[in-house]
Amino acid sequence: MKIIKSVPYENLYFQESIIEDGNVNNVTEVGIVNVYDEIEYQTVLGFGGAFTESAAYNYAQLTDEQKQDFLKKTFSRQDGIGYNFGRTHINSCDFSLDIYTYVENGDTDLSTFNIDRDRKYIIPFIKDALQYCTDELMLFASPWSPPAYMKENESPIRGGKLKEEYKKVWARYYAKYIKAMAEEGIKISAITVQNEPNAKQSWESCSYSPEDERDFIELYLDPVLEEEGLGDIKIIVWDHNKERVYDRSKRIFTSEKVKNRVWGVGHHWYSGDHFEGLRLVHEQFGKELISSEICGTIHDDPVYLAERYGEEIFGDFSNFTSAFCDWNLMLSDKGGPFHNRSEKSTACAGVVLEDKSCGCHAPVIYDTESKKLVYTPIFYYIGHFSKYICRGAKRVATTQYNKNIRTIAFKNPDGKLVVVIMNLADRQLPATVRHNEVCTKIMMDAHSIVTVLI
Repeated sequence: MKIIKSVPYENLYFQESIIEDGNVNNVTEVGIVNVYDEIEYQTVLGFGGAFTESAAYNYAQLTDEQKQDFLKKTFSRQDGIGYNFGRTHINSCDFSLDIYTYVENGDTDLSTFNIDRDRKYIIPFIKDALQYCTDELMLFASPWSPPAYMKENESPIRGGKLKEEYKKVWARYYAKYIKAMAEEGIKISAITVQNEPNAKQSWESCSYSPEDERDFIELYLDPVLEEEGLGDIKIIVWDHNKERVYDRSKRIFTSEKVKNRVWGVGHHWYSGDHFEGLRLVHEQFGKELISSEICGTIHDDPVYLAERYGEEIFGDFSNFTSAFCDWNLMLSDKGGPFHNRSEKSTACAGVVLEDKSCGCHAPVIYDTESKKLVYTPIFYYIGHFSKYICRGAKRVATTQYNKNIRTIAFKNPDGKLVVVIMNLADRQLPATVRHNEVCTKIMMDAHSIVTVLI
């Protein structure tokens, strides 16, 4: 049995060892972690992060050697953690250098549409990543806001709703974006209707009620995608926190047509666990569940944050989530750049704004002083899943004996098992993996994570 262990408080990551199978008597009853691979659940789509303009900007500051190191460690399964799932944004988001759209103000027929802005940082970043991906990179795209002239508040920020007369134009905007990216050799497989439709942020945002989202899909987005030959593009709804994930889905899917057209439900982690809500969506609607964004602040202890990430991944996948997408792939040591997240970082074209008081964390940090890359504990905790659980794997049944021991298991397409175990306690705890009546004892260090390959 192969064991891969990380103990961040000891600065120990991905330490490999071999343990003899069946090293304890199979009648033991203490410290058991059961794995029942005959019971299968959802299929895994993948793991990854977001190609924001901020992440791409930081990537552009790297030396060629640093770029190669980052790409290999992030996207190669053999040499790194095997990311194969990602997100990007339509128009700007808060983790762009400033506010922008792809059209000139007031353009009602989208004749000025172009993605030149993305050609500077985002598109080169994605293209470089594609060269290192072991698997096909599945990308989805999310808008933060339509252009200001399309909105009732005449602004890209602080919510506001899409004007009725621009709904078809906005639907065509998605189609133009997907086609423009395809011309760059970048396949967009799915779109979310709106990032965080229930939030009125100081940065780009747009408000949709469940009925707004439902009707926009049925009357505009789906018909336009069909007209444009993009009927295969998957649609993801909600893309916001889990506390309303079931309520929102229930109201959107009052339209049978929309329920049949929508592929997935996206969810974020910022309002708490609410993992049971994911299970309800799965049980009632059978949709793909996508963990579409999580992050912490730049001030969070990275070990503490890595463990929170681990808890989120355990909770999400134990409740039928099929893909995990972190937020920014890379940020600076100040947690940026970004805009409109504070008074000091109000969007200003051509100015790179960073204000550490409201910066965010990322798995990889670019230290702007030392010019070095830092692979944080978050990177390795995600990697304990993403490196070993392949696309097409099936989650299988497990049981655990202690609230401090988290356990989840998957069967890869080749039939081999991957068991991930995390110890949240301040002390060492046993975890005896019991599979097909064979019991193999592993001692879990305090605040550690282990991947077991069977």
